[in-house]
Amino acid sequence: MTGIKMIQADLLKLSRRRALMAWSVILFVGAQFLYYGLEGARHALEATRYGPAGGTRGLANAMMLVMYLGGVTAVIIGTAAGGGDAAAGVFRDLVSTGRSRLALFAVRIPAALIVTWAFALLAIAAMAAGAVMLAGPGAAPSAGVLARCGLAVAVSLGVTAILAVGLSSLLSSRSLAIGLLLCWNLALARVLEHATSFGTLRELLPNAAGERLIPASVGGTHVVPMSVVTAVAVLLAWVIVASLAGAWRTTRRDA
Repeated sequence: MTGIKMIQADLLKLSRRRALMAWSVILFVGAQFLYYGLEGARHALEATRYGPAGGTRGLANAMMLVMYLGGVTAVIIGTAAGGGDAAAGVFRDLVSTGRSRLALFAVRIPAALIVTWAFALLAIAAMAAGAVMLAGPGAAPSAGVLARCGLAVAVSLGVTAILAVGLSSLLSSRSLAIGLLLCWNLALARVLEHATSFGTLRELLPNAAGERLIPASVGGTHVVPMSVVTAVAVLLAWVIVASLAGAWRTTRRDA
């Protein structure tokens, strides 16, 4: 079986998880429609009190939703790709076919990225459309700002998905990997990001690096100041470490 066909097989396994697909649509896209719908209704009812739902402010809030809720979904998708075979008890069967263990792990990453980015693209489109269509006169974000926001979302969620694939493969447990990653992404990493006593060590945090890619006009002052080059290097380092750890465990675990 070629690499492309193996990726297609992993994509098929993910797409058949109907609950996962349904919740991905809800958390990625449904949240955008809900946010803009509620904000648009408030503005329509009390325009003097509530500003337009779109514009830069609306884009920032919508982007925060994608980062948080989309990040949760990326973790679930990544762990399904990385630990799904072990959880289903079919890893032994896959190994017995003679396929390379390294190849079995390697195809999980593009499969998780494709699914994550497919939903992220829909969310980014909804996020950008709402920011432009529901902005006040002359307040719509520029195409350049929208493109940079979309890129920041895609990169951050892609990194999260790869971390989920690597950790779930390393631990051979989906539930444990999901719990650890959600605790890290939603709590511990945020606390460390604001812990100024750690100084420049905070630049090693993947969430801080991902937020550096957000335009300052949308995200405001970055919590951890760093260059874009440093941010990209940090994200690449996390991707490499997670991939190597997952590959190492997959090639050595008992079938």
